[in-house]
Parts: sequence; structure tokens; C-alpha cells
Amino acid sequence: MATTIQIKRSTGSAAPATSDLVEGELAYAEDRSNSGASAKLYISSIDSGGNEVIQELGGKYYTDLIDNATNAATASTIVKRDGSGHFNGATITGSTLTDGTASINSGAITGATSITASGTVQFGSISDGTITATAFVDEDNMASNSATLIPTQQSVKAYVDAQVTASDLDAAGDSGTIDVDLDSESLTIAGGTGITTAASGTTITATLDDTAVTAGSYGSTTAVPILTIDAQGRITAASTGSIATSFNIAADSGSDDTVAGGETLTFSGTANEIETTVSNNEITIGLPNNVTISGNLTVSGTTTTVDSTTLSVADPLISLATGNNSSDAVDIGLYGLYDTSGSTDLYAGFFRDANDSGKWKLFKDLQAAPTTTVNTSGTGYTVGTLVANIESSNATITGGTITGITDLVVADGGTGAGTFTSKGILYGNGTGALQVTAAGTEGQILQAGSGGTPEFGGIDGGTY
Repeated sequence: MATTIQIKRSTGSAAPATSDLVEGELAYAEDRSNSGASAKLYISSIDSGGNEVIQELGGKYYTDLIDNATNAATASTIVKRDGSGHFNGATITGSTLTDGTASINSGAITGATSITASGTVQFGSISDGTITATAFVDEDNMASNSATLIPTQQSVKAYVDAQVTASDLDAAGDSGTIDVDLDSESLTIAGGTGITTAASGTTITATLDDTAVTAGSYGSTTAVPILTIDAQGRITAASTGSIATSFNIAADSGSDDTVAGGETLTFSGTANEIETTVSNNEITIGLPNNVTISGNLTVSGTTTTVDSTTLSVADPLISLATGNNSSDAVDIGLYGLYDTSGSTDLYAGFFRDANDSGKWKLFKDLQAAPTTTVNTSGTGYTVGTLVANIESSNATITGGTITGITDLVVADGGTGAGTFTSKGILYGNGTGALQVTAAGTEGQILQAGSGGTPEFGGIDGGTY
């Protein structure tokens, strides 16, 4: 049995809207009330702008137009040449006659806005109307530099006037501009603050004015120079001032003190806490090999490294991730380094996965050290093996054999059902039990039904 295929259709003559069809889908307006007189075939397509459009492909309406074509001067019909290649017509109306050869024995050309010819247009006589020649241009700057265009009188005058004006000298300063007529005016260079100008022959000389400062050296080992500088950057006054030969010192505790020139300033450490050394005019402050800290120790930063053989912690419980109280953003756990081959560092550990609902996980063979989180997609990451006795009402088992469980749910890898319809097709149901279609019949195909549910049936485009 063959499959029945029906395209989308309408009993009326209205064209489908873009919402009725998808790209490439066909539709036929049957126009049943007029026996198909306006029946048309449509297809949905995409234009150059990416927009969906409905295009007419054909139908009875267009086949009737072709069938009714004639060489007679009949209104609203397609023109068909007769056996001699001729057809009858009344009036030809257009906007442009381009190239080719046209012979007009009598009458007039009406309705045309322009006539373009590739060769020469010749006239026996020209009368009436207005003739506009594009060879005449109004171009004040003569920028086109054309050898074939004729400028207007106004263009010539404007261009000449511009050239005459350009003979002036235009000058600009830090502020303001000037325009000097070279035929009747002189350019004056005036001195500003602290500058004097003089002209002689063809030379203008600019010199700096003297200030009230006496030439000499200012400052010494016990005095510093004191200078006054004006807005032009000139030194207008110079003197000296004495400098102090002692300085004061202060600390977090103790009293302020004064160190006079010639005295010794000593930096002292604390036994088992801070030590100091001095060499070559350099003071070094550091920690001794064995450090004792009285009170609480707070370490801030990214990494704290303890490189000792034995770590002894007196606290019964260790607190981790104390800064994780605003959002669950980091993993919590322990990890260590090992190398089974002697060439590759590997990491294994036990952690709470913040990105997986807080599940606790064992891992091994990770080739990159964890940071704030353990990369479960990292190279080598493998789930670790736990050997233990588990006491719980719920257990997750990977591998092995599971017995005694009926209708294993989908979330645990089962189907959620005990039986399925013979010759039906399985389909998903979210986290619920898998569903099955009814069995199909010969010639039917599998397609989406109401709500997207799979079902067997024929191909029917439906109506619009």
C-alpha cells in the first residue's frame, strides 16, 4: 500500500500568511466556490534579508491565463504572436526608450520622461519646449578638471574670486587668527612677556629679557635652594634655607625619640620571633629558623605551604572553607600527591562537590592539582574506589548485578515499566516511565501528533 501525501490547503482563495507555513512548505488555495477560477499554489521562502515570504508558484488561475492567450488586442490577456510572429496592439506606453532602432512615421511619443541612446541623437529641427544640456555645469571650485564640460559664467567668476582671495597671508597663533593683505599690509611680530623683538633688514630677532636674579650657585650640604618661578617658567628670585640635622622616630609602642646627627639608630629583634642583621649599609629583618608565636596566627593569601616531615595538630576538628558562607562556590575536602610511574604527578582525594548538589566524592589519577574546586573533567580524573561497610536505606551501585528490583525508574537507568505494546515505538517521558506508541499499519509513517506525541499516520499538510 502506498503512503497518502497531502499538502496544506484552503477551500477559499486567500493566500496563506507567513504564520501558516514554514520555509519550503507548499499550500493550495482551492477557491471551491468559483470552481477554482482563482485557485493558486504557494510556497514559503526566505528573501535576501532573511525574512520569510509567501511566493506564488502557479495553479489553475495561471494555467487559465496561458490557455486564454491571444494575438488579438484583447484587454487583460497574455499576448501571443501569430504564425508570422506578429500581434495586434493599440498603444505602447513607457518611461525610457534605450538603444535599438525606433521609427515613428507619425503621431507623438507620450508618457516618456527620458530617451537614452548609445549613439548620436540627430534632429531635423528643434522647436518649442526647453532644451537642457548636461555638458554645462555649475561647479565653483572646478574640482572635476573635465576636458568636456563647460562651466557657467557664475562658476568662472566664483573660481577666479577664490584664487584672488587666496593671495592673502593667513596666520594663526595659540589663540586668534589674522589675515594679511600682502599688497597693502605688514605682518608685525610683537614680543610677549619677557621677550623683546627687533627688526633689521630682512631679519627679526627675539631675545629674552633679564630678570632680577643674580647669577651664581645656591644651596650647600646644610642648606637648600629656594626658587621663585613665574608663569613663563623663569626664575625670578633665588635664596637658600637651612635643613634639619636630626630626625624623630616612633613605634607602635614606646615614646618618641630624636636621633641627632652622628648618633647610631639600632634595630633590635626578639628571640625566636624576629632577628636583624646589618652589612654594607643594609639592614635585614627576618625570622629565625625556629619561630615561636604567642597568641593567634592569621595567614591571608592564596597558598599556605607547610614543608615539614610531621604535622601535629592538637585540635579534634579541622575547619575548612570558612569564607564559603555567602555562596556555595568552593569544594571542601582533602587531596594528596602521588606518582606511580616516576614521571607524572597525580592527585587523589575526598571532597564535597559544590557544583553537584554537594555530593561527596572520591577521586584519583587527576593530573592537575585542584585549586578552589576539583576539575571532574580534568585529564586523568577517575572515580576512586571505597572499600567499606555501608549502612544506609539508600545506596547507589555502579556495576555488578542488581536483583530483586521491579520496574527500575528512569533516573536509575531503568525504563520504569514492566511491559510494552507489541510493535510499538518507545519514546521519552522526562523522568517518568518510558512510553510506547500504538502499532502502525502498512504504508503509515512515524510522525509527531498533538503536543508532539509520536504516532503512526499518513502525510497530511492540513488546512490554513
